[in-house]
Amino acid sequence: MLSAMKGTTVRREELDAGTRARMLALMQCCYVGVSAERFHADLDAKQWVFLLHARRTRELVGFSTVRVAEEDGVEVLYSGDTVIHPDWWGHKTLQVVFGRLLLARKLRRPWRPLYWLLLSGGYKTYLLAVNYFPRTHPRRDWTPPEGRSEFLRGLATRWFGTQYDAAKGTLCFDGEHYRVRDGVSPIDRDAAAHPHIAYFAERNPGHAEGEELVCLVEIRGWDLARALARSVWGQLRRWSRRERDASRIRVGT
Repeated sequence: MLSAMKGTTVRREELDAGTRARMLALMQCCYVGVSAERFHADLDAKQWVFLLHARRTRELVGFSTVRVAEEDGVEVLYSGDTVIHPDWWGHKTLQVVFGRLLLARKLRRPWRPLYWLLLSGGYKTYLLAVNYFPRTHPRRDWTPPEGRSEFLRGLATRWFGTQYDAAKGTLCFDGEHYRVRDGVSPIDRDAAAHPHIAYFAERNPGHAEGEELVCLVEIRGWDLARALARSVWGQLRRWSRRERDASRIRVGT
């Protein structure tokens, strides 16, 4: 059985005006302060876009943008705007399509270090990294090797300038910038009890105002293979539960 969500990877220049408009509308549905000018400027700075559609209706229900760059002899993938409509949370399609791109980049030059630069304005984005990749910096239960913190600070300073606070490890964009809408993915009492979420809130206390925690994720081959396997297994479990529920409905009819 196919997933209810379909993910595709396209070059940014392949997007038509209608798709860009639907992407902007989806951002404005889930975030406050999203201007069309800033959205399109951010999109035009990326090379790749993951599009997530409802398989049955073909409605756009999520997307993520990616920039690929080389810095100091290593390859860095930078995630830009990312959103999934709350009705579709729990699906693993974004993890799978992003994992495919990471795998393709890793296989091109297996021995060259590959990193994912991630800005986490909400805890769900942060969990996407720490749940799949143990060598995520910063995280509560891992100490990075010598030089990793310096590399992250230098990279963030070059890319974001004075908007990056090296002492806090966070990014606060100049001028108008979006933030998650109130009531969308709040850190409630249950969420705050999760150790990784509590750590995220401690490291980025300004997340509710749109401040972003700057993270550097080391992508190793083994971790990537395990992450892809977990995503596929999670999707298979969802299909199995859906089939069981459908069977109960048929039996009870």
